[in-house]
Amino acid sequence: MTLNFFIKRIVLLLCAISTSVCAEWTVLKDCRMVENQFNDADSFIVESKTLYRGEMKNRFRLYFVDSAETDASSKFEKDRVLDQAKYWGSTDPDFAMKMGLRAEQQVKRLLCGGFDVYTQGEYAPTLGAPRYYALVKIKDRWLDEILVEGGLARIYGMGTNLPDGTDAKMHWRTLYAFEHMAKSKHQNGWLGAVGEKEAPKTFEPYDAVVQSSTWIYSTKDGRRIMMLRKGTTVTVVSSAEGSRMCICFKKNGKVYEGLCKKSRLK
Repeated sequence: MTLNFFIKRIVLLLCAISTSVCAEWTVLKDCRMVENQFNDADSFIVESKTLYRGEMKNRFRLYFVDSAETDASSKFEKDRVLDQAKYWGSTDPDFAMKMGLRAEQQVKRLLCGGFDVYTQGEYAPTLGAPRYYALVKIKDRWLDEILVEGGLARIYGMGTNLPDGTDAKMHWRTLYAFEHMAKSKHQNGWLGAVGEKEAPKTFEPYDAVVQSSTWIYSTKDGRRIMMLRKGTTVTVVSSAEGSRMCICFKKNGKVYEGLCKKSRLK
């Protein structure tokens, strides 16, 4: 595969390792978090001082990271929380939910003094009101970096080139470096972690092809999102979650993220 072909494929899919500018960034300055029962550490409602998509209040989802759930009432949520616990080397879903609550409280404290939201308007699938992928900056720090550095989120999901031009792959590496430090200091989720002598390996997103028509499931609640046809090219953006892979793909002008069975990809 030539470099030019590789770049064109990534731009087409708007995936995490694109080396070109996918879209222009909109910056919402001096925002505040709006209290809502569905807020958590990686997804929350924001009120801005200027209109965005015709609204003063919008819901945003962080690029690059996933904080643990704080509720596990459904079977899917229980499986997801268990998977999140395994990321930290635990077999206790209650441990993951405790980390999720701790992350949520930390984000509330961090955002209480105002923050900036950077978004390209990429749609993050969810129930109810629209939700958009975003980066959040507090003074001179990205929120996703702070969460990973504190052992309060797993490196997971959708990525993007940064507003300053930093390539997405470089940011993935930065996050893994912060995670390595969190492990060595036994921060929060890494309380029982054993320090590593070598830096952890970065997960490398890659293209895959759907081998037979298959359902794509929501990363949030496990419901079916849509059917993908055989031959569809997707980008695997995170390692396996049980028997499924987290993927992103473009359809009808929108970017979707979901879970797909590993056996259906090649």
